Amino acid sequence: MYLYIRGIDMVQKQAIVGATLIDGLGGTPVEDSMVLVEGKRIESVGIQGEIGIPPDTEIIDGEGMWLLPGLIDLHVHIFHEAYIPYSIKGNMMSYAAVLAMNNLRSALQTGITTLRDVCSVDHLDLAMRSAIDRGQLFGPRLFVAGKGICITGGHGSEQRGVVHEVDSPWEVRKAVRAEVKAGVDFIKLLSSHRTDYPEFSLEEIEAGVDEAHRLGRKVAIHAANFESVRMAAEAGVDTIEHGSHVDERSAELMAEKGIVLVPTLMMKNSVRDFIFKMKEEGKDVWNLDPKEFEETELWFKKCVEQLPETMKLVLAKGVRVGAGTDDVSIDTPFAMLPEEMEWMTRYGMSNMEVIESATRIGAEAIGREFDFGTIEPGKFADLIMVSRSPLEDITVFKMVSWVMKEGIVVPIQPEWKRRPLREPIYI
Repeated sequence: MYLYIRGIDMVQKQAIVGATLIDGLGGTPVEDSMVLVEGKRIESVGIQGEIGIPPDTEIIDGEGMWLLPGLIDLHVHIFHEAYIPYSIKGNMMSYAAVLAMNNLRSALQTGITTLRDVCSVDHLDLAMRSAIDRGQLFGPRLFVAGKGICITGGHGSEQRGVVHEVDSPWEVRKAVRAEVKAGVDFIKLLSSHRTDYPEFSLEEIEAGVDEAHRLGRKVAIHAANFESVRMAAEAGVDTIEHGSHVDERSAELMAEKGIVLVPTLMMKNSVRDFIFKMKEEGKDVWNLDPKEFEETELWFKKCVEQLPETMKLVLAKGVRVGAGTDDVSIDTPFAMLPEEMEWMTRYGMSNMEVIESATRIGAEAIGREFDFGTIEPGKFADLIMVSRSPLEDITVFKMVSWVMKEGIVVPIQPEWKRRPLREPIYI
């Protein structure tokens, strides 16, 4: 039986059989598994032959493959001004929407079934979320922060239409209320920028957290230096973005309060290398004056030098680590989560820990672990398959060969292809 829903062929009942299952919970993989899908959700999970297959069920052969939950990227910007290296004709927001749509589709074809956009220009992220929710765009499930909140002249203020600039606890609360009114899923605060000094005061961060939590929203904060991370941990934010510099007390508070660190490891390393390359070639970097360039170069150098110690500390203290890319480079594809996962292993995480970070922990950070992030009965049928064991080779996520979101197999679309994607194998 086929349902034609919103322009996509959807099989009412499907069984993925024979694959080795990694369910996102961190346990031993299950060989010769079977996952029964009915509509958008998983009906049952077990071993092939132990679960009955109802009549009229479409069988998908997973023999020789590894089946995992769809991936979750906790830190993206579906559009950024850096994506446009040359001026365009016509309306900028119309062009931005096209780029955002292409980025969303390429992420889905990569195996990323859920994205968290951590602030976007003029609420573009809310519009894209509406298009996905209404079936006008087939893309990853999208959770959005709308406009970020920073101090006057703070990080993010250099971009038009991306942030509220505020300067007191009550102004922070008002900005939170404005974003809740707009319809955001969570609040984004920004409290550091390429220096050792915090931007928000502790009272301002506490006001933002209190207001957001009172209104049922989680809080993500851009905090990269020791002081801003410490204040964020004390205030009880939900996720710390970047967190390049974390001391022992902050790590203990993060573990105690369940705060998730999204370290964006690939981005920090790639920016440092990019700056070094541009300097060697004598080229301008982001139109910075010599003093700003020197500060930026020094900051990213310090970030990368600190990262081994930071990651060692947070892992030892039991801090949950989520996977997020923050990739806004014109030189790389949008969907770089597989590369971020590889970087996470370089900083001491096991392959299984990285898989949990990009699935279960991602769902927990969003607050929707009851809906997705693991392969369990009742959860959305967000599934991917790879051809080799990801426990032996984490780079296999660069070659996801089959993707399903909410029971719909993702079709091949060459114009937004990010990775090689094969047709599903039907029996």
